[in-house]
Amino acid sequence: MIAHEQHKLRSSELIPAQLKEHSVTIMYCSFTSITLVGHFFVATLPGYYCFVCCCMKQFFLHFVSKSKSLIVRQEYQSILEIYKEMNKTMIMMDNFLNLPIFISVVNILTSLFWHGYSFAFPPNADNVTGIFFAMEFLQYFVLLLITLIPAVSANQAAEMAREFVLSLPVWFPKQCNMIKVHVRRNFMHKTSLTLLEIYRIDKSLFISAIGSLISYGILVGTLGRVQNINNEF
Repeated sequence: MIAHEQHKLRSSELIPAQLKEHSVTIMYCSFTSITLVGHFFVATLPGYYCFVCCCMKQFFLHFVSKSKSLIVRQEYQSILEIYKEMNKTMIMMDNFLNLPIFISVVNILTSLFWHGYSFAFPPNADNVTGIFFAMEFLQYFVLLLITLIPAVSANQAAEMAREFVLSLPVWFPKQCNMIKVHVRRNFMHKTSLTLLEIYRIDKSLFISAIGSLISYGILVGTLGRVQNINNEF
């Protein structure tokens, strides 16, 4: 692809000979600039999502750690109030980001499929093009990792905090019934980060996404080879 454009520039009769090398340099600079700008915009949302997921994970882990000292001081109301506010924050975050992240994940998976297929079955034998597709595949795979892995960790931390709150009646026998009523009324529903409020982001979702990507890649690659064999005959 790049080598083909480079060959066209160097063999063009419309460009003076002294400008051909400069034209090739300008082409490389333009291609690199467009690629970097595109990657910046594509990576902005996953980077932001990774940051807020890491923050939520630390908040929940810190909550579990500090709540143990509140149990010693018999301050169960503080524990319930803090967890309630954290739950609200998690819900607001998911309501705000579940649609954009779903679109981003679909875009990343589509790009992974296209670049992976183009690398495995290149349209030509250009080494530069092969390296380009390999680097693009690697970059989008990293984007998928920084999008889903922090969300999985945040959901695990949220579940740990929820289990801790559900165990509060054991620590406060005198207020056991009151705490149970409060917990059942407010915290029985699992709060988690999702894609489009349909798919809970967990390890199984990540593995399923990678498995589907590989399966469709093998299927399309096999069909492409069969079609090429039929065309040869």
